[in-house]
Amino acid sequence: MATEFSDDQFDQAYPDGIENHWWNLARNSILANVVKNFAGAGAVILDVGCGRGFVVEYLRDQGIDCTGVELAKAQPLVSVRDHVRVGIDAWDLSPAERMRYNTILLLDVIEHIPDSAAFLRHLCDGFLNLSHLIITVPACQELWSNYDECYGHCRRYSLEMLKNTSVALGADCISASYFFHLTYPVCWIAAHLAKKRETTLHAPQGIAKWLHKLISWAMIFDYHTLPGCVPGMSALACFSLNRNGHSMSRIGWRCSANSRDKNKE
Repeated sequence: MATEFSDDQFDQAYPDGIENHWWNLARNSILANVVKNFAGAGAVILDVGCGRGFVVEYLRDQGIDCTGVELAKAQPLVSVRDHVRVGIDAWDLSPAERMRYNTILLLDVIEHIPDSAAFLRHLCDGFLNLSHLIITVPACQELWSNYDECYGHCRRYSLEMLKNTSVALGADCISASYFFHLTYPVCWIAAHLAKKRETTLHAPQGIAKWLHKLISWAMIFDYHTLPGCVPGMSALACFSLNRNGHSMSRIGWRCSANSRDKNKE
């Protein structure tokens, strides 16, 4: 089940400097928070479908042990080229290496796969020590546009669809929430009125970098303050796999679709 981008799609989505785009800045910060609270700062992570390694770089800078694999023959960032392997399927890693990982990231990956449930089961079967799975996806089918078609999306997700994924995995859905709420109206207008979204991403240059930082801070604030049930451009779910009949979730962190309050148990 191929998930790789074509060369043209990579050029459009991952130009040099795109790590400074607000979308990447905000998502990286949100993911680091989720990883530390859900999987733990000591998690050993594999980012499956990691692209050029933007998330790998950010998490490693945060002191988190993260490695990436990418099916397409992308050009990894220089800073993480020793921690990102391209042109390889996660299943092609050696059995010994696959045993290392207790957490897998699938960041905007499964929307490209027709039978995502089968893909997830197959992936999890190859990682016997896997206890945590963190997934992000484009959200809300009503936001479907030419952008989704350009990048080969099969669907956009609702929270209910993400929660139902836990059934296919035999896992517990610990968290399912929307994020990037503030961009929902813009995407809705693009999908229903403008009928077209820009599909080529442009890396911010000069003073635009500061503008993107400001926007990213707004998106991070958005994530931490608005309820997860409020529709957003993207969605995030955390799954705890049941191994030997036991859920592997970390005690002390829970998050519902309607609240991100991390309550101590």
